[in-house]
Amino acid sequence: MSKNLSCEIIRDLFPSYVDNVLSDASIQAVEEHIRECEACAKILADMRLPEEPEEAVQEKLRQDREINFLKKVKRRHRLVVCCILTVAVLLAVPAVVLIKAVYFGQTLINMDFNMTVSEDQVVIKGEVPEGHTVKESSFKEENGVLNVQIMCMPSAFFRPQKDVDEVYRPKGDIQKIYINGDLIWEKEAGTNLAP
Repeated sequence: MSKNLSCEIIRDLFPSYVDNVLSDASIQAVEEHIRECEACAKILADMRLPEEPEEAVQEKLRQDREINFLKKVKRRHRLVVCCILTVAVLLAVPAVVLIKAVYFGQTLINMDFNMTVSEDQVVIKGEVPEGHTVKESSFKEENGVLNVQIMCMPSAFFRPQKDVDEVYRPKGDIQKIYINGDLIWEKEAGTNLAP
């Protein structure tokens, strides 16, 4: 009877023993008892291994499935975003080139023209390539060199084809004329250098 009573008292102390809130004397009494009593030692060992209830195990499994599903969704979302960005970039490059050509113009290449140079004016007349029109022409005169930039853009129903027909009145004595970066005329030669 004394042993059962002692076991009952010791078992009442197990929760506090596991939580480590007993006094030193109580800890010593519990440890002496479990060395001698296998039944109490087994109960204490079982208390130290917390068993999760079935609901907690099922909840953890459900959460793991949700997390894995969300990871898959995130991966797919990332893949879709990357594909959309790639397509957008691939479409943007030609669009930018087209917009630049249509709205900002491009330098004329392979233009057929006639140029006459006199002391009081430079006349440039020429045909732009088929399907294009002159957007603007600019003249820059510096130290006897005249730089001419002729920009064109694709023609359209609202912007019909227009050929080059420019007259420039020099401020000084022109020695050389460049059109779109190519040397076209030199005073010493006195004629067009264009092919």
